[in-house]
Amino acid sequence: ALSTCCVAFGVFHDVRADGFDASMPHTIIVGTPRGAAPSERVDARRSGHSSTRLPVPAVERWRRHLGGNIEVPPVVDDTGRVWAALTIPEVVAVTADGKESVRVRIGTSSAITSPVITSDGTVVVVSTTGAAIGIGRDGRIKYATPLGLRGRDLDVAPLARPDGSIVFAGRAIVEVDALGTVRARSSLPERAVGAVLQGPEGVLVTSDSGAVYSFRAPNTPRRIGTFGGPVRRGAVLEGTRTLLAIVGGKSLVGLDVLTGLTHTRLGDVGLGSFDEPVTLHPRGFVMLTLASGLLFGVDAAGNEKMRALLDKGSADQVPAAFFGTGDARPSPPIVVDNDGNVAFVRHTGRMGIVRPDGTIAVTSERLCNNPIGMQPAGDRKLVVVCRDGTVWMLGSG
Repeated sequence: ALSTCCVAFGVFHDVRADGFDASMPHTIIVGTPRGAAPSERVDARRSGHSSTRLPVPAVERWRRHLGGNIEVPPVVDDTGRVWAALTIPEVVAVTADGKESVRVRIGTSSAITSPVITSDGTVVVVSTTGAAIGIGRDGRIKYATPLGLRGRDLDVAPLARPDGSIVFAGRAIVEVDALGTVRARSSLPERAVGAVLQGPEGVLVTSDSGAVYSFRAPNTPRRIGTFGGPVRRGAVLEGTRTLLAIVGGKSLVGLDVLTGLTHTRLGDVGLGSFDEPVTLHPRGFVMLTLASGLLFGVDAAGNEKMRALLDKGSADQVPAAFFGTGDARPSPPIVVDNDGNVAFVRHTGRMGIVRPDGTIAVTSERLCNNPIGMQPAGDRKLVVVCRDGTVWMLGSG
């Protein structure tokens, strides 16, 4: 939807907007950001649930090296372009057929957050110097807004909201409107981790201690509850009011954002630590992976709904790695489609699809040494990016 409006100066918490002419009309596009994966973990709930079909089996369609390393997951817009932020100060877009369409320099400092796509298709990253950089569909920089903090203090995955605004977080929460103007800023009592989520009464962030805060400008952040232990990668929103997080690497805990009450959905299974975050299956249960390769799903009552071993072996066996030194690197979170197909890429580079019947179609035993992220990229398409700067596009075999 298009709405033309005149935006006047307002008084915001700890913010004074500069360089904005209140007499000038501006056209702002609103609505849910479009694309196969417009934000980290597919959507604003960080669900890992793809609305497009995954390729089964998945085979390589093309690969492209972008000329720099990658440390954060990519996003995919409504044209199928993959947007990746490099460890050099550049953001690159690659089309669905593997051609580079945009390469833009974002100043002298690189991006510290995964990109996020807004309602009008603007791609936004936070630089290491603490600026929000908005990049238009044509690759031109639309704005470079200082957020008032260092980049490493705003390294949580940003949230793009339907009104065109974006919310950033870390040691503070900062809101930027659709035109790139800061409209609210407030400090947080603790450092946020994971991703910003949209809750029923404001945006939600989870701290590294497990505390959950709700924020709606111009109020200060309000502590609504705690998971009761450390949370490394933030939470996922199940439905409209339940946050799910892995606590201490050992248990799955739910928190009701309206009451602050918590419940343990799954305790320590005694087989090592969980990868984070969890993924929401379309049939209403939660999928988890252990650092050593076991995938399983549990419903709200803690009953097991599925099981598969993503590393070599039988799903009925416990791999020897479970009893090893416990130093297994975390793997990128899994992705599931409406049919129940599950895409995975292990920290070892093993990549494949788990079919609904539990069988596994392996794409590669070593796709790359250090996979960073995986996102749906359109119907029967899947993109994986690796730390060495390689982008892999996978399609149906």
